[in-house]
Amino acid sequence: MRPLIGVTSLWDDEKSCGWMWQNYLELIWDAGGMPMVLSLNASDEAVHEAVTRCDGFLFTGGQDVAADRFDCKYPQYCQKPALTRDAVEFKLFDAARKAHRPIFGICRGLQLINVALGGTLIEDIPAQVDTKTEHRYVTPGSPSMHQVEISGESFLSRANSQSVVTVNSYHHQALDRVAPGLRVIAKSVTDQIVEAVQSNEADFLVAVQWHPERIYREYPENLRLVKFFIEAAGSRR
Repeated sequence: MRPLIGVTSLWDDEKSCGWMWQNYLELIWDAGGMPMVLSLNASDEAVHEAVTRCDGFLFTGGQDVAADRFDCKYPQYCQKPALTRDAVEFKLFDAARKAHRPIFGICRGLQLINVALGGTLIEDIPAQVDTKTEHRYVTPGSPSMHQVEISGESFLSRANSQSVVTVNSYHHQALDRVAPGLRVIAKSVTDQIVEAVQSNEADFLVAVQWHPERIYREYPENLRLVKFFIEAAGSRR
């Protein structure tokens, strides 16, 4: 039986409803898991049920984390947050971590995890970082692609045969002060923006700034990385 992976719902502000990109679900399935999209219900009962039933959790990409969730120095650079998502995801992350569930974060997921553990964010890369690398996806055009360098022994290094790899990029914020308990395992080659972290604790917790769900068929090292997450989730069965 495949490990059951709770996938946090995306949020459509105009329609005031949750939704989901299919490629998140396909990534989990192709890595060996059974994805289940979670409702945006922040009640204690809903969070308890999710943590009781799910073997692991994927925290997906999306809007900025609300500025009042961290030591924000430049709130004017922050984009409109998804407060509905913040309400459930911070509570869910805390509960999943206390229950020792494996956790994987993508883009916003990386930033949310860092904030939840006491870290901070660069509010806007174009305004605050001197870089020629385009980290945002600006339509119309091709997705921004750039190189990251992997450092040290990690699940990411185990998934890759090379220390410098190509990733996609869809973000205007990034990690600033890395939270206690997390260690940086990859940075952007050109500007040293943090691109991936891993927990120092025994429980599986890995988060990346790029979107593996969009490139894992072309860059299979991303699928290998997520398979480590699914294996960790399956080990609790």
